[in-house]
Amino acid sequence: MPQLDHLIVRVSDPLRSARFYEQLLGFAHEHNGGPFEIVRVNAATTLDLLGEPPKDAMHLAFTLDRASFEGVRARLLARGIAYGGQPFTRDGRVALQQGAHGWADSLYFYDLDQHNIEVRTHDNV
Repeated sequence: MPQLDHLIVRVSDPLRSARFYEQLLGFAHEHNGGPFEIVRVNAATTLDLLGEPPKDAMHLAFTLDRASFEGVRARLLARGIAYGGQPFTRDGRVALQQGAHGWADSLYFYDLDQHNIEVRTHDNV
C-alpha cells in the first residue's frame, strides 16, 4: 500500500518553523537538506520546510495518542496560541471530526505561516 513519504511546506523562515513543529508537536528537526529544513513526523514521513513565502495556506492533520494530544493542547495554552474544535474556529474547544480513520477528538490552530494545523486522537472516542 502506498505511503506518504514527505510533504514540501512553504514557510517564510524554515529554521523558525522547524523549531515550532519540534517544540509544539514533538517532531524531530533532523537537519538541513539543501533548500529544506527536514522535520521528521514519524518513521515513514517528513515535512520538508522550504524557505519561500506560502502561496496558499495548507491544512495538515496529524493523529496522536491521547497523551501527546493533551500535551499539544497544554503547550498551546501555555504559549497563548488560539485553537478550536472546528477548522476555522478558535474557541478553545475540542470537537469530534471525521478523518481518514473515522471520528476523532480534534483541535485546530495556525502555525507561524497561517497553515491550518489539526491534531487528532482516536483514544477514548
